[in-house]
Amino acid sequence: MKIAVLVCGLIFDSQKALMKGIERKVRDLKDTCSVFCCHGNIAANDDFISGEYQIFDLPNLSDFDGIIFVKNTFAQPQLEAELVAKIEASNVPTVCIDRYDEHFVNIATDEEGSIYALTEHMIKEHDCKKFYFVRGHLGGSDNAIREGGIRKALRDNGLDMKDEWVFNGTYEYRSGIQAANYFHNLDEKMADCIMCCNDQMAVAVCMELKRLGYKIPRDVKVTGVDFDFVSRVVTPKLTTVKRQQYQKGTKSVEILHNFDKYEKGTLINLPIVLSIGETCGCRNKEEKHTDIDDTLAIDRYEQVELNQTVKFMTVDFMSTPNYSSLISQMCSYAYRMKPKELYLNLNIKEEDEFEYSAFAERLRSTDVKSGFTEKVQNIISCQNGSPAYAGEVFESKDLYPPVSNGGRPGVTYYFFPIHFQSRIFGYAIIGESGELVRNDFFPNWATICSNALENIRKTQIMEEMISTLDKMWVYDTLTGIYNRAGFFKMSEPILEDCIKNNKKLCVVFLDVDGLKDINDNLGHDQGDILIKETANVMKAVKKHGEIIMRYGGDEFVLLTSDYDEAKADACLAAIEAEMDRINKEGGHPFAIEASAGYFITSVHDKEEINDIIEKADQEMYKKKYIKKALKGKI
Repeated sequence: MKIAVLVCGLIFDSQKALMKGIERKVRDLKDTCSVFCCHGNIAANDDFISGEYQIFDLPNLSDFDGIIFVKNTFAQPQLEAELVAKIEASNVPTVCIDRYDEHFVNIATDEEGSIYALTEHMIKEHDCKKFYFVRGHLGGSDNAIREGGIRKALRDNGLDMKDEWVFNGTYEYRSGIQAANYFHNLDEKMADCIMCCNDQMAVAVCMELKRLGYKIPRDVKVTGVDFDFVSRVVTPKLTTVKRQQYQKGTKSVEILHNFDKYEKGTLINLPIVLSIGETCGCRNKEEKHTDIDDTLAIDRYEQVELNQTVKFMTVDFMSTPNYSSLISQMCSYAYRMKPKELYLNLNIKEEDEFEYSAFAERLRSTDVKSGFTEKVQNIISCQNGSPAYAGEVFESKDLYPPVSNGGRPGVTYYFFPIHFQSRIFGYAIIGESGELVRNDFFPNWATICSNALENIRKTQIMEEMISTLDKMWVYDTLTGIYNRAGFFKMSEPILEDCIKNNKKLCVVFLDVDGLKDINDNLGHDQGDILIKETANVMKAVKKHGEIIMRYGGDEFVLLTSDYDEAKADACLAAIEAEMDRINKEGGHPFAIEASAGYFITSVHDKEEINDIIEKADQEMYKKKYIKKALKGKI
């Protein structure tokens, strides 16, 4: 069976436990599982969240045999609604986790009943009468349900909870610290019990209250929800609720294999299980297990090593000068993870054509949703910790690169977006290495890859801008030949050579005939074509290192130290011949004509160049006067 899992966040132990359960059952049943996940709920930046959410645009859900929708991880109502609509349209059997949806088969624990039972325990076993509560995200349904369980138990026991006794948290450790200080600073006696919406905040409350001088549970009792790993090893051990997350994971896969037995809208509630620790006032007689001590020791060393690796990875990635060296660094750190399978696939699209004026806009365009391209290229392939064949181009709808053979039976693969803000670069996949997702190594690698790709993208754009600015400074934008600034800069070596070696300098001055008439009668577009064609004529007659420029609107200059009068005359003849050739070939509603003259002289100072150009200009006007006289125009 091909299973898709949609989950927005793998931050908390409860989410990781759920995925462990799914991985275990997928392995047992030889399914292939594709987990599309992101960390969109943890960022304050809307553009970043938009980029994270685009991972859910990648799969065609109709291509799967079953879907597991971890609905309670989606804090953004619009995204949740869009996904519900996509899942319904796919007509694929779907199990919904921890938030009821009438369109699917649902698995949950009785959140309200669990918190009700925990609150009753605090009231009846420990005689608690005053309760404080630490909420999670205000928009989360779990938060509202858990608060409802507390309030119901209080009402049933003739108690109440004032609004100021409730602190709005975020499910994160730091909000537990903030909550403890908020309650400490209330101008009244501390509560008998502080109930928290999850274990992370509950542990933080305990630690901060200890710092503030409270004894737990003597002065105040604390409870949590989730049965996180830390709740089992903290001192005193936390009283909490087991939400059966691992069991939900295994059960969801089992349901997909027997989906015909269930009707849409079915709700399967797993049993309520309280984990009575010591923070509620009970005496816990369980001995601390050696394997937990070992796990903590190993985790400590692994986290230190991981943090060091992330630091080095950030420095190495962000200091690479080009895409080639960046990909090499990405490969190096990918192999260092020793994953069973890892693939990096990047978008393929033609580079945007843009003018200088569009550069700034392009730099600002990171808030434009770019999405995944139809074709992507597999840039990195790693199998069993070693390099595998990479470079294949494939269609993004196929999800997996050809080298992976569409994923192996029994393996769970995690898909993460590679992006900067809303700009999507591609996506990364890791398979049969769930611990590298749970310890954040792989997500960190993907994030740093994303930032490094954007860093090089911006660097290249800036280099292009600088190159364009350089060209704008020395080149005429219409004709592509030197403008005055470029001409005078490039003429310096020729002038120095003439002065040093007593060579003659030749300047040819050319003035286009009839430009005003063409602009007036045919339009300025045709006038521009005339100017560009004249520049092409000047380029065509260059033979021996001459430099040319557009001196003014319809005036051109050629400079060289290699001409005597014979060569200068030959140059004028070549100009006339090239114009005749273009005129005979036709294609323009006008004839290309010009007047040209030259001046050859010795040079003693580079500052003489302007005078020499002026004298060449005078020679040109003599030729123009003769031409007009012959035509009877004067």
